[in-house]
Amino acid sequence: MNRTLDATAAVLGLKPRSFRKRLRELGILTQSSDLASKHRDRGYLYADARSRWNPSINTFSHYSVVMVTEKGVAWLAKQLGVEVTQHTKDDAA
Repeated sequence: MNRTLDATAAVLGLKPRSFRKRLRELGILTQSSDLASKHRDRGYLYADARSRWNPSINTFSHYSVVMVTEKGVAWLAKQLGVEVTQHTKDDAA
């Protein structure tokens, strides 16, 4: 299952803002929170191109969202030196 950066932060037990800050420090994200070119096409992270209709300019606005693959979660945990926390529905009961 592919995850957004916010969902990956939750799995790793980190806050989204501090997670993104650490990814920038490691050079995985650029200062504008885009995926750094050296980390593209390695199978861990990818940029998902998206678009939305913008009525104020009467055209589509295009943007990308950084996504993390399943093996990317384990790779990021190793890079950051954290444990992967698994939460299931049964944990809440």
